[in-house]
Amino acid sequence: MVKKEGWKKETARDFLAIGSWIFYILVIARLLIGPFFPWVYQFIIAGSALVLLSLVIKDTDDYVARGLILIILTSFFYYTATYTVFVILAFVGLLISSRYVGNSYLKIIKGIIIGVVSTGLGYYLGLPLPPLY
Repeated sequence: MVKKEGWKKETARDFLAIGSWIFYILVIARLLIGPFFPWVYQFIIAGSALVLLSLVIKDTDDYVARGLILIILTSFFYYTATYTVFVILAFVGLLISSRYVGNSYLKIIKGIIIGVVSTGLGYYLGLPLPPLY
């Protein structure tokens, strides 16, 4: 049985799980089930950039950053309005949950910034190169 206040914390944890490394790896594993290597490269590059940026920029919300990478790149992968609306709503829930568990606005904003930068690096550096002929 869940207490009255317990459901809010549980829901917040569920939203934060969207930005976990486990979920990130699950998305990559799903991409490996098929000829989707450009997307795999994008996620690996974005995740690597996130790790490096997190070492330089301290006190960031890495859950928000990873969630943003997942939301943007999976939206490009599925390329449907329904999915995009769904993940945008999930990201809003992630932001609200991050604040609910006590993260400062500055920490969340830093997470958004490194998420955007990491996503951009992953997207552009992971694109397939044109043939050299």
